[in-house]
Amino acid sequence: MWSTTISRTMAACGFVALAAVAPDSAEAQFYKGKTIIVIVNYPAGGPTDLEGRIVAQYLPAHIPGNPTVVVKNIGGASGILGSNELGEAAPNGQTIGFFTLDVVGQFLGNPALKTPYSNFTFIAGVESPLVAYIRKDTPPGINVAADLMKTKGFKALSLNAENSNTLNLDLSFDLLGVKYEPIPAYRGLKEVETAILQNIGQAANTSLSGWTGSVEPTMGKGDIVLPLWQLSPRKGDGYPRTKALPNLQTFEEFYASVHPGKPLHSQLEYEVLRAIADPQLAMFRVALMPPKTANDAVTTMRGAFVEMWKDPQLLAAYSNVIKTEPVMVTPQEGQDVLAGLAKVPSNTKDFVTRYIAGMTAK
Repeated sequence: MWSTTISRTMAACGFVALAAVAPDSAEAQFYKGKTIIVIVNYPAGGPTDLEGRIVAQYLPAHIPGNPTVVVKNIGGASGILGSNELGEAAPNGQTIGFFTLDVVGQFLGNPALKTPYSNFTFIAGVESPLVAYIRKDTPPGINVAADLMKTKGFKALSLNAENSNTLNLDLSFDLLGVKYEPIPAYRGLKEVETAILQNIGQAANTSLSGWTGSVEPTMGKGDIVLPLWQLSPRKGDGYPRTKALPNLQTFEEFYASVHPGKPLHSQLEYEVLRAIADPQLAMFRVALMPPKTANDAVTTMRGAFVEMWKDPQLLAAYSNVIKTEPVMVTPQEGQDVLAGLAKVPSNTKDFVTRYIAGMTAK
């Protein structure tokens, strides 16, 4: 899979010539002895941070001049604070962001988001599913995922009400028709995990790296929580199970099993869920540079990511966290997704605005 992906990436972006940059080239001299700051827009210890630190560890060897790369965590406001800092950074090639995007903030025009994501320069991305999970001792007891439908009420913990993960989780529960209390009050998913472990809440969701690298080892194998479904990225016209989670049903499969004969795709809530989830899951993690970053710096950094994604040590480290080979998103694909965030239909925006208002009023 990776040889195909990398070949496609290099062909699409014209990076073949970058594979052998001479050590005395202008790019090498520019970065030699310098420090690159990688802004991670979520707190240390969470899923975004886990993946960002792997990238920061292996990236220097693939940048001409072998600069120092330092991670700077700027969490808060569903990643907006970190995004704002990147947007205000000098476009000199010495600051990049490794982000989880605030998809909803972008297409609702959140005034707190000072730089729209569509204005950033896309470098690379990694697709990922979301995994929804619940404590097994949630009354009357969860032995299999379908037991969710027997519950009489539980607390669903998440980040703030405008966060994509929050809306994906709560819209899923609404579509299923289960009774729950949304608690959109946490700064990062690591805090959510701790609260689930303490039984402050019973259900949540997380990224693939959050599940395989943190939740499953601490609570899944400890028989505390049970995965319910994966919300998987779009492939063609459908949503198949991802390679990393072949034995975990998709949300669509779960819905069909508990509501047989009831169409899912005709429901507005599902259309909105997928309008939020599809761009998020297509590139769950993204590497970005500030708007108007110099072309030479962008070309060099894109080439460095392509070369890094062929590094067997990087792939082994990344695969150890997400339990599968990461699927890289090309610059053109990623830039198209960012541009699409500015073109969400008005009826979807209106629904999300009302939904968030209703959630915060509960």
